[in-house]
Amino acid sequence: MSATRADLRTVTIDSSRKRLVLVDGYGLAFRAFHAIPMSLATAAGELTNATFGFSSMLLDVLRTHKPDCVLITFDVGKSFRAEQFAEYKAHRAPMPEEMRGQLDRIREVIATMNIPIYEVHGFEADDVIGTLSKQSAEQGMLALLVTGDSDLLQLVDENVIAVLPGAQRFGEYRIFDRQAVIDRYGFGPERLAEFKALVGDKSDNIPGVPGIGEKTAKALIEQFSSLEELFEHVDEITPPRARNALAANVGLAYQCRELATIVRDVPVELEIDRCHVGDYDREKVVELFRTLEFRSLIQRLPDSDHAAQEAVVPQSTQQAEPVTVIDRAGLEALAAEIAGAAVVSIDVETDGTHPVMTTLVGIAIATSPDKAYYVPVKHVSDPVADPQEALAILNSVLKAHTNIVTHHGKFDLAVMERHGYDRFKLNFDTMLAAYLLGEPGVGLKDLAARHLGWEMTPITELIGTGRAQITMDHVAIDTVTKYAGGDVESTLRLQAGLQEELVKRDQMSLLEDIELPLVPVLVDMERKGIAVDTSVLSDINVQITAQIERLEASIYEHVGHEFNIGSTKQLAVVLFEELGLPSGRKNKTGLSVSQDVLDNLRGAHPVVDGILEQRTLKKLKSTYVDSLPNQINPATGRVHTTYNQTIASTGRLSSTDPNLQNIPIRTAVGRQIRRAFIADNRPEFRRFDDDCVLFSADYSQMELRLMAHFSQDPTLVSAFQRGLDIHRATAAEVFDVSLDDVTSDQRATAKTVNFGIMYGMQAFGLSRDTGMSRPDATKFIERYMSQFEGVRRYLDETLKFAQTHGYVASLYGRRRYVPDISGSGPRRLGAERAAINMPLQGTASDIMKIAMIRVAERLAESGLRAEMLLQVHDELLFETPVSEMDALANLVEETMESVGELSVPLEVEMSYGPSWEAMTDIIRT
Repeated sequence: MSATRADLRTVTIDSSRKRLVLVDGYGLAFRAFHAIPMSLATAAGELTNATFGFSSMLLDVLRTHKPDCVLITFDVGKSFRAEQFAEYKAHRAPMPEEMRGQLDRIREVIATMNIPIYEVHGFEADDVIGTLSKQSAEQGMLALLVTGDSDLLQLVDENVIAVLPGAQRFGEYRIFDRQAVIDRYGFGPERLAEFKALVGDKSDNIPGVPGIGEKTAKALIEQFSSLEELFEHVDEITPPRARNALAANVGLAYQCRELATIVRDVPVELEIDRCHVGDYDREKVVELFRTLEFRSLIQRLPDSDHAAQEAVVPQSTQQAEPVTVIDRAGLEALAAEIAGAAVVSIDVETDGTHPVMTTLVGIAIATSPDKAYYVPVKHVSDPVADPQEALAILNSVLKAHTNIVTHHGKFDLAVMERHGYDRFKLNFDTMLAAYLLGEPGVGLKDLAARHLGWEMTPITELIGTGRAQITMDHVAIDTVTKYAGGDVESTLRLQAGLQEELVKRDQMSLLEDIELPLVPVLVDMERKGIAVDTSVLSDINVQITAQIERLEASIYEHVGHEFNIGSTKQLAVVLFEELGLPSGRKNKTGLSVSQDVLDNLRGAHPVVDGILEQRTLKKLKSTYVDSLPNQINPATGRVHTTYNQTIASTGRLSSTDPNLQNIPIRTAVGRQIRRAFIADNRPEFRRFDDDCVLFSADYSQMELRLMAHFSQDPTLVSAFQRGLDIHRATAAEVFDVSLDDVTSDQRATAKTVNFGIMYGMQAFGLSRDTGMSRPDATKFIERYMSQFEGVRRYLDETLKFAQTHGYVASLYGRRRYVPDISGSGPRRLGAERAAINMPLQGTASDIMKIAMIRVAERLAESGLRAEMLLQVHDELLFETPVSEMDALANLVEETMESVGELSVPLEVEMSYGPSWEAMTDIIRT
């Protein structure tokens, strides 16, 4: 469990006090169930995602905070609150059967660890925790409350700290002391129940006072010391709308406060002697974890107090005894075995990580789950196999095999091809499969731990870290043999379970028809790279440096003195103390000066825009202008980006070394940087006999077209079918004017909403992005939704599906799991935005990938010499001889526009030029 840095400053926990961890059992179990995909199961088929997640988070808390004592609480029976208010939590969906079936196992884990469970009929776990934390304080202990939601924050004081799972990823957590609660809400924990009394709590179905929002509630809490004082002065409250709402709902407000207040006098007594962390039989827990196949958790168990017990060392269940193959006889025997094997797993060992730059050190091959081999071809010591002899003997048999399994096969293919091996056909890839299934980690060792119960050797044990790190060719061959053999054996063993789950979810076609066929396309693109003109970068460097200096001089002039703009502390002092600008959230170093905080201050003072521009320029300078020359391969004169298929949750490709997806195209500097990417007509590097150009094909308004398809909104569908300017058509509908009468401002507003609505844009965002007032922005969105009822229906139905199923899907079945969709606050809003957008972005990524595969196939068949170099968002970039450009344009346009069967046509915008920036549009008639 790693502390997240996104939300809070560092919270210091007094290590001198005895500590008691109190766990909200259902809260943690629900969080685990929704955070880990239901593909996690034992070999016998027992579902274990909630049990594993619960156990993992519990052990992480025990390891991180090293408490003296621990206990678990659960709800039991009907809460007294439901007797007082029939609607309390009445809207909550019943517990999923998949989770209900794991509760007994969770309780078995707790019982085996000898952790006491406290539950009192008629009271919620929060009430039991509130009572026991009060009793622990009376005994001089510090209580750490571990929970899945924020209700327990009202208990935080000098004796109580809350530990909540992080908002972004499983394994992170946030720690709240009193100041952290104030940082989050603007007031202390003791006022949280009153806050909920005013605004309500959707998760518990507490209604609150109708018409009172968070902003008004916070202002009232700041103005009045209690709910009682507020109602004593209700006639003085402004605005009148709030005054009238409060005056009409006095009784409801008090009732809501009572519902929201955690009881701290439940009839239960803390027996601290029963709660000692080490008081358990470790062997029994190890046996249970082995049954559940939780071997990765064994080493995280706390020390046991049972003196007679011997330490149980986790053992790998790797069955193969890998064989090192270095002579001709061994290579020939291995080739024969490969030829006769039903399935083969391959993995390469290298001296680096960049597929175009690294050198092959050895090849690991498994011919069955208990037969693995390692062929070393480049180790600095020990005898190795002759690289050319290994190539001659193994190449043809690998190329001919029809069932090859890999983990990150793109890397294996790229490295082996660069060293003379013919391309073999990938039949299955465990990393891609795990990614499609939404596994919390797709690394081979993570998968082996979760699905096989294996504790595999980390690579750092072989090559070290930091300055002491060595390359794999310096590691003893017998050590690498066992390590590499474990990799290919585990890959083979993982295949069956992952494939079964893909079939169950009807996602095998995603793997077989999209992700696997894309692998060789990406290998080709990475190998080809793109030419970079360093003289252009040098010119840009001079210009951008001067621009940064002018901006900094202007910033200093506005402030009245020089300071270190890059220092967050100094910048915070300047902005919030010297200039008096409104501050945002705090972090561990003080007041935040992050991008979003400064974005919200745009226009508040001239210095803010200057700082934002200075930051942008410095980032572009360091990321591209300074770095690109160092990333050019001297052998090719080109940069070779690496594409990642398993990073973005939407299915989009990302790229690294260098990242070519994030060059801004709407800024002058971004366009200048694109000017450095050129068609390579340099004599020493040119690829063709005649002059060449870059050719771009860019899907036009892809996601808007997909919105039309998904929503089946008649106005959107008709506009695209008729070839209208979609933003002008939208403006005409919303502003109720003819197409010819739409102004440029009206079109710009419609464009902002058209794109923003796909990301869950609300009135605040529209107001910020267009400058219109919040009321006008609200009215505009209301008009938009009334005119485009299909869009409204799509948004509503997508959210409903996500809430019911816990995921959303693209047109081709790609899923994104949204475990926080049933939560509250920012996490729920973020999950809702992701749910709305993912079917669109996911389908767009699928269509682009299919287009890349088909274009590559047709190029190979056509005899054209053009090469596909880059994929960036909805754009494909090619390098082609000028003489073949028209033929390429015909092939690409026809292929890309024929992908998918949508209600609206796909359109491709094409251009060409000597550089990525200097492009001339191709107008098709």
